[in-house]
Amino acid sequence: MKKIILLLSMILFACQEKKDENNSIFIGTWKVVEMGKYQISTCTGTIDDDEFRGFKGKGGTISLEIRDDGTGSEIITGPDASKTDFIWEEVGELFCFKEYCLKYEMAPNNRSFKINMITEPYCLDEDNEVTEHTARRACEDASTSNQWVPKLCNMVRYKKEI
Repeated sequence: MKKIILLLSMILFACQEKKDENNSIFIGTWKVVEMGKYQISTCTGTIDDDEFRGFKGKGGTISLEIRDDGTGSEIITGPDASKTDFIWEEVGELFCFKEYCLKYEMAPNNRSFKINMITEPYCLDEDNEVTEHTARRACEDASTSNQWVPKLCNMVRYKKEI
């Protein structure tokens, strides 16, 4: 009888542990409410959101459906509507989805979060191929047709739908 009780309590504990693993704050549907490019490449200051406002003005929306089984979908409505399925996970202070692992800033109420996507600077040659040049001057001195692309910082803010 003691063995049965011990076995039942172990099963109950194992089920509870598994249930707790799936209680991520990200599970649910999140809608993009703000998106744009920072005017300053240090991810600070004002955001140029003209492109996103134009997209919304045409009836476009972007949302993430995050499921507790580790899968999710990005759904874009309006112009160029699409649905992209992905696998996601939370790794410390990183939210990994699609092919990115990005640091996020969650609001204290867990109802919105923002991510900054940083693109490091690079040099393009006349065939739009990335070169080995790591500085603007070296890029432009190597060829008059080279183009230096500066560091960019884009921000996306998601709000949880209730």
